[in-house]
Amino acid sequence: MTEKQPKIEYLLFFIPVFMAGAVGGFLGFVNHSNPMSGFLLGIGVGLVIFIVCGIGFFGWEWIKKEAGKGKLLPYLLIGFLVAIAISGMTAINLGKPSCDEYADAPHSDGCISYADDGFEATNSQKWNEFWSVLPIRVVVMSLIAVIVRNQIRKDQK
Repeated sequence: MTEKQPKIEYLLFFIPVFMAGAVGGFLGFVNHSNPMSGFLLGIGVGLVIFIVCGIGFFGWEWIKKEAGKGKLLPYLLIGFLVAIAISGMTAINLGKPSCDEYADAPHSDGCISYADDGFEATNSQKWNEFWSVLPIRVVVMSLIAVIVRNQIRKDQK
């Protein structure tokens, strides 16, 4: 009976996590706050990034495998993610005034007058924009996903 030896290579995955912790500790030291607090925050951020990237990688591989079989669910998931991305971008960009007239002064902000009277949306208005248009975009993207899947299946025959 042979015992499984733990692989040291798996520990290499945690190097970026500890590097993020080191950067957080350094920033905590530079900002005259607690370096240990910065280190732990960096470790937490590094772990979250690591987990999100892992889920994204394995999820994308699963989606490619299932889409190759001609199943509908991967297309709907991609449509849902695209709808979230589009709704998020429109919510983030809500209320960013564009500049009508620029100043030529070298050390100025550069804008003399703004379009839309300089309207800037509050966080509540941005969330309302996101949630109010998300269902419509999910339905539209789901329909597009079904059409794309049907077209791909028709082209394969």
